[in-house]
Amino acid sequence: MGLRKRLATIALIAVSLFGLTGCSNNKNIDYEENARLASTTLSDVILGSSKEINKGPTKTYGKVAYITIDDGPSEYTDKMTKILQDNNVNATFFMVEGNMKAYPQQVRNALKAGNTIGFHSVSHDIHKLYKTPTSAKEEFDICSKTFTEITGQTSKVIRLPFGSKPYTSQASYGNIVNAGYKLWDWTLDTEDWKSTSPQIMSTLKRYATGDHITVLIHERTQTVAVLDDIIKYLKSQGYEILPITQTQQEQNYWNGKLGSES
Repeated sequence: MGLRKRLATIALIAVSLFGLTGCSNNKNIDYEENARLASTTLSDVILGSSKEINKGPTKTYGKVAYITIDDGPSEYTDKMTKILQDNNVNATFFMVEGNMKAYPQQVRNALKAGNTIGFHSVSHDIHKLYKTPTSAKEEFDICSKTFTEITGQTSKVIRLPFGSKPYTSQASYGNIVNAGYKLWDWTLDTEDWKSTSPQIMSTLKRYATGDHITVLIHERTQTVAVLDDIIKYLKSQGYEILPITQTQQEQNYWNGKLGSES
């Protein structure tokens, strides 16, 4: 129903209600008060309807976007958390162990705001991560311990630096999965680490397709500058923006679940 038709219908209902109150035979009724209440109700209803209409496109059933933020926490974490809050959405932060130690309050702030905290290794170095078949798993164990010390909580959501392929061996992947970690890759790399803010948006608009997408961004100045635009664009395309949860099946290059409903 169009805005004019909706407002006309609301107005008609309100006038009808006002007419009923105005025709009452009860001598104790304050007619001016009834008129004020009827007028206030009409204004409130119209305002509420206008806000609903002006929200823009609603999500298309089944379309989900996961915004995933790597390499934090940092000086930008609180800014990104605030932008997410202002848009009433949550994201997934994949954090480096040393940065968690350097910015413990930012870890707590992001978590308290409803975002999921995952881990992004200790070294962020493929040579150290895959030195032995258990090296990567051991780095995530360290991340997990640090996160618990900071927040009192646990997480099993992880992302390998540079993705789970081609560097990860079958043995390394197996050790990570057998330890209960949920490994997530991505479907859309914005390449924000080497891009300007306009380039980030151009990449997003070009490749944000499909019913389920996992968007990779980083904690960078140029990304913070367009995070609000990223969120609004995804919403305009019908995506519901959600954080990855601890109970979801992981989506990565090994299990072939990327971009599927989980």
